[in-house]
Amino acid sequence: MAIESVQMKVSGLMCSFCTMSVEKALKRNPAVKSVMVNLVHGIVLVEADTTKINREQLAEAVEKLGYEVSSTEIQQYKTDEDIFNLIKQRGTIGMVVSVIDLLVDPLNLFGLPQQYRTLFSLVVAAFVLLWVGYPILRKTIMAIRQRVINANVLLSAGAWGAFIIGVFSLFNPELPNFFPVAAWLMSLHLFFAYFKLDTRKKASDAVRKLINLQPAKARVIRGEQFVEVLTKEVLVGEIVEVRPGERIPLDGVVLEGSGSVDEASFTGESTPANKEIGTSVIGGTLNLDGALQIRVSKVGEDSFLNQIVGLMSRIAEKKPPVELLADKLMNYYGPVVFIIAVVAFVVWGLVTGNFVQAALISITTIIMGYPCALGITTPMLAAIAGGKGISIGLLVKASEVFYGLSRIDAIVFDKTGTLTYGKPTVTDTIALNGNVMELLSLAEALESKSEHPVGQAIAFFAQKEAAPKLVVKEFKAIPGKGVIGEVNNEAILAGKPSFIEQSGVEVTSGVKESIMALGNEGKTAVLVCKDKTVIGIIALQDIPRPTAEQVIEKMKHRGIRTVMLTGDAKQVAEPMAKKLGIDEVYAELLPDEKAIAIEDLQNKGYRIAMVGDGINDAPALAQSDVGIAIGAGTDVAIEAAGVILIGDRLIDVLNAVILGKASYRTMTGNVIIAVLFNVVGMLMATLGFITPILAIVIMIISIFSILINTLKIKTLKLESIQQESTAVLTEAKFKVTNMVCEGCSTKITNKLSAIPGVKDVKTRIAQKQVFVNYYSEEVKQDDLKKVLEKEGFNVIES
Repeated sequence: MAIESVQMKVSGLMCSFCTMSVEKALKRNPAVKSVMVNLVHGIVLVEADTTKINREQLAEAVEKLGYEVSSTEIQQYKTDEDIFNLIKQRGTIGMVVSVIDLLVDPLNLFGLPQQYRTLFSLVVAAFVLLWVGYPILRKTIMAIRQRVINANVLLSAGAWGAFIIGVFSLFNPELPNFFPVAAWLMSLHLFFAYFKLDTRKKASDAVRKLINLQPAKARVIRGEQFVEVLTKEVLVGEIVEVRPGERIPLDGVVLEGSGSVDEASFTGESTPANKEIGTSVIGGTLNLDGALQIRVSKVGEDSFLNQIVGLMSRIAEKKPPVELLADKLMNYYGPVVFIIAVVAFVVWGLVTGNFVQAALISITTIIMGYPCALGITTPMLAAIAGGKGISIGLLVKASEVFYGLSRIDAIVFDKTGTLTYGKPTVTDTIALNGNVMELLSLAEALESKSEHPVGQAIAFFAQKEAAPKLVVKEFKAIPGKGVIGEVNNEAILAGKPSFIEQSGVEVTSGVKESIMALGNEGKTAVLVCKDKTVIGIIALQDIPRPTAEQVIEKMKHRGIRTVMLTGDAKQVAEPMAKKLGIDEVYAELLPDEKAIAIEDLQNKGYRIAMVGDGINDAPALAQSDVGIAIGAGTDVAIEAAGVILIGDRLIDVLNAVILGKASYRTMTGNVIIAVLFNVVGMLMATLGFITPILAIVIMIISIFSILINTLKIKTLKLESIQQESTAVLTEAKFKVTNMVCEGCSTKITNKLSAIPGVKDVKTRIAQKQVFVNYYSEEVKQDDLKKVLEKEGFNVIES
């Protein structure tokens, strides 16, 4: 016996009915020991004795159910796209023609004779069942051949049963015209399948976007020169060269050079990390300045980036959403409906001898048993509650998220970019000689030439304070340490305290005490020196969002515990947490450690909502009961989360929980209504108290009952903070006539992104356009234009 794991990439999985169908079909083979289906990523993992059943036979068993098995991820991606587009197209067409059919018959808005209406409905129903619903018909036939009763079988039985009754009505006017019922059942089934596939598609796209961070090519030394090769071909131990502005291709250790590397997306650190000989670097991070030569230490599945991908996938596997659990229960519901329908047919046929009437009652029972109202409650609630959320800047990506939100009793925040703006901002200027303007002028002269975010923040602050302009000569940047230059024939230095001391400048005990005091407040100190003398200190901090403290207070008032997770050092994180009133703080965490921290809190009994914006937050967002992403964050964080804050307002984190609790209460009510209609309706149908016409009326009543109950969500009162009305996120659009290359684009993005109040910057090189989202109370559009013009760009406001 050779028990091995066989992984198959499967397309066409829509819900847990599909999951259970695959599991049942595979487990019938005695050589199969276990089956695990990852619905989100379309992966089927089988433990089997490969001496008795090989991969091809396993794939054939899956394909016999109507699903498609791909040999590569690229092939699976294309197949997924094709199926998604097909279901979207067929579902839309089905809904359109079904609505038209409804207007013609039974509503008869055009006043047509009964004969013409019935014939029209016949054509529409046949078109919907045979062409629009062909994917469902095909899977139904294949499932029956494999002796599997799933959602497709139940749906088809109701739809085709209604169609058959409609056909009989052509010859017997006493029978009802059930053609519209057949068309609607199939169209709704396809239409809802589109939404399920869309959710799955977005979730799997998150992993693909994460993988795309890794550069496709790397510059590797082979022989006596550097050559470009595919990143996947680089071996452990090889040396790669990374120039300023390029992404580091793989994990490794710096052999030569030094520079600042932006690791915020992975570690959460708001300040770029200084990299010198002997320090480690992460593949996918951005080298800001300095040329680096790196010896590769990890490739393939061992790399940091791929470990995050794997972590996200494993978390997705062990956390099936509530909607999938409900679908699993439906596997028992389907056979029960058929059993009740058969029993009704037999009993009525034997008791009355009227087998036509018995067949009619049997079909009516199946139609009443098909959970139409139950099937629409989730998408209807998602549409209405989702619309309520969007109206205040909340996007809830999947219906099962409402259930998760309803149970939340602790909210965990990432610090950088979530509770704070994610950019260093000048908070203090200490001039030892009392001349603050001189301090700012000298600092601006040097830092305006720097590409480092800290230097750019200082330069912007000095410009905003209207410090006199000075000319610098002999400028030089020491990557990760500071800058030096000559102003008015005097040597000027600015940088880290350690760099200043290494340059031979005496740092007095008083200055050291000030640096320590600033550090205790979570601030970074930059010293400015003139002719070997410290003349002042400029302190910077990643400042909190204006309403963060008030939001935390409102959460406490509702009994919600607050926690901060960050990659920042404790001396930076703890003062920030204390200032905001956060209950608990975890600092100096890597991405996998954030997920572990979430799991630790869950083990203590908390139900967690995680709020984040970076790639480093993606595993924690996936591990949490509900992930909430800041709308201006990375695509990976947004795709890994269940809720997105479009308006970027922290108060909407609390509103998401309020909306979730109200939505889940509504969903519970809807399910009770739907089940009562189905169960009571089936019972009444089997007793002969419900005619086919009445069955249609009952289905309509159940749907409207659910609609009315769901519409209550629109009147739900949510929290607001008055002060947030001034924090307006505005978009500026510029035309930069001399932006001609990626270098120009990178420079523009770096310069504007460093300005406090700027949320994000996007460029279109071909159209010579720059789009900037910024907070108008912190920075003005004219300031943005001046920064670009100072860098030599020709700017026209659009």
